Amino acid sequence: MVLNNSTKPIIVIEHCEKELSPWLILEYRHSSMIYNREYLLFTNVPEKYHKILSKYGRVRKESIVDLVRIQEISPENLIILDPKAERTLTYQDLVEAKYVVVGGILGDHPPRGRTWKHITSKMPRGVRAFNIGDGQYSIDGTVFYISYLLKYGNISDYKYVDGITIKTDHGEIYLPFRYPIVNNKPLIADGLEYYLTHRKIRDDIWLELINQ
Repeated sequence: MVLNNSTKPIIVIEHCEKELSPWLILEYRHSSMIYNREYLLFTNVPEKYHKILSKYGRVRKESIVDLVRIQEISPENLIILDPKAERTLTYQDLVEAKYVVVGGILGDHPPRGRTWKHITSKMPRGVRAFNIGDGQYSIDGTVFYISYLLKYGNISDYKYVDGITIKTDHGEIYLPFRYPIVNNKPLIADGLEYYLTHRKIRDDIWLELINQ
C-alpha cells in the first residue's frame, strides 16, 4: 500500500569529505533525482562547490552542527541517520522529524564510524540518532531508503543486496555496500558505472554540471 503522506522532511546531506569528487557528485545528484531538490539541503560545503551543488539542492557553508548551535534548526526537529546508533528508524520517527541528517561520506570497509565522529558526537544532548539496519549504504542508497519508508510506511517488501561487482576495462571493482533492489537490479547512482569504467563523468552529466 502506498501512503498518501504529505509530511516530507528535509534531507540534510552534511558534506564530510575534503573535496567534491566525481563519485560524490554522482551520488549527490542521484539523491536529488530520488528525493527532489526542493527537499534537499547540502551543508558544510566550501563556497567553491556551491554553484555545482545548487543544481541539486539548497547549499550552506555552515555545518548542520553550526545551524543547530545558532538555533536556526531546533534539535527537537532533527534526527541523524548513523550506523552506530542503537535504535532502528521507524516510519513514525521519520514523519515526526522536519530534518533528517545523512553523512556525505564515501564509505569505508569496514566502516570507521565517521558519521558519529563528524556529526552525532558534536550535537547537543537530546538529538536522536537511528540506524537503518546493519548494512552500510551509499549516500543515495540511504536517500532511497528514506523515500521508500515514507512512501510505504514499512520495509516489509523492501529488498536489497550486500555488495555488487562492476566489470570494467581495468578489471572488476567490488563495492561492498548495501544497495536497494529496484526493478530486479541494484540501484546505483546514474553515471557511476560509466565513471568507474571510463574514469570520467559521462558527457551528458558533464554538460549538465557546466551549464549555467
